[in-house]
Amino acid sequence: MNLDEFYRASGTLNPKLTILIAAGKHFLPVNELTIDKDSLLLGKTSQSHGEFATITLDQFMARTRQLPITTDLRTSNNHQLVFGFRIVNKSIVFY
Repeated sequence: MNLDEFYRASGTLNPKLTILIAAGKHFLPVNELTIDKDSLLLGKTSQSHGEFATITLDQFMARTRQLPITTDLRTSNNHQLVFGFRIVNKSIVFY
């Protein structure tokens, strides 16, 4: 999935949805965005006030609007391409 595909698919969603990554049977918070060549790496390494903070959809949009829309979305731990997302409770979960 690239940014253009994600923008089109999430354009009507609540901007306050938090962003998570599916990791096995668990969901991990996305709180770090790193650019690596033509990819945006979604990660969970930064800590805030002793707990992991999760960015929201509107924060994600604000942080990525200057990137080319062809930028791929990948996980930071293994650089696996994100194929889509689903809504779980009040979160967007990339998988």
